[in-house]
Amino acid sequence: MKFAGLLARTYRVLPRVAGLLIVACALEGAAHGAPRHQNADVIELPAAVEPVPLVVILHGDREHAPAAAARWRPAIKKRGWALLALECPTELGCKDSWWKWDGDPGYVIDRIAKVKAEFAISKVILVGWSGGASYIGWRAQAWTGIDALVIHGGGMAPSSSDCMDGPPVYFLVGDKNPLHELARALHDYFEGCKREVVWDVVKGADHEREGSALTAKKAATVLDWVLAH
Repeated sequence: MKFAGLLARTYRVLPRVAGLLIVACALEGAAHGAPRHQNADVIELPAAVEPVPLVVILHGDREHAPAAAARWRPAIKKRGWALLALECPTELGCKDSWWKWDGDPGYVIDRIAKVKAEFAISKVILVGWSGGASYIGWRAQAWTGIDALVIHGGGMAPSSSDCMDGPPVYFLVGDKNPLHELARALHDYFEGCKREVVWDVVKGADHEREGSALTAKKAATVLDWVLAH
């Protein structure tokens, strides 16, 4: 189903009232009987007049876009921003892990472009949780058109040390995650490339506690930081 056509039809059917216009956009494959949660992006657009920030979220391993959207939804909705949680594309060979798929970042960039073509967006924030964060880090040189990156509970430095112009980066990580040194290596890569980096470490936190560290207050702190950049 084409994104633009679905969005246009949704706008005609739903009244333009204050609050959120919520669209679950099924990807190709849902038409073949696959469960929708395995084959759908989650798109939530406010009924706004002025351009708003778009928060794009990549889910962790063995989860799906709705779970990733749920972590950030309250803070995004409170601000009247737009949300796009992307499902790792099964039609391109992904099972349930962005970093294991390691596909072309152009897929993510294209999804963002389709939203921007239909809706007024002021800036784009790319967020990754766990394996989604590792994919963002591994493909760090691809995000030159993004305004801010958020690395939550993951991270992996790119294979090349080449530096590219790119956005500031906010890390929310725990120092007891067994793979913490991978996040540290990504941090060092960004600092070496003269990026602005916030290194927000949850002391004593393993991977589970990294997830629970994203409280409503912390999400607000991160989005406030985003707004300032």
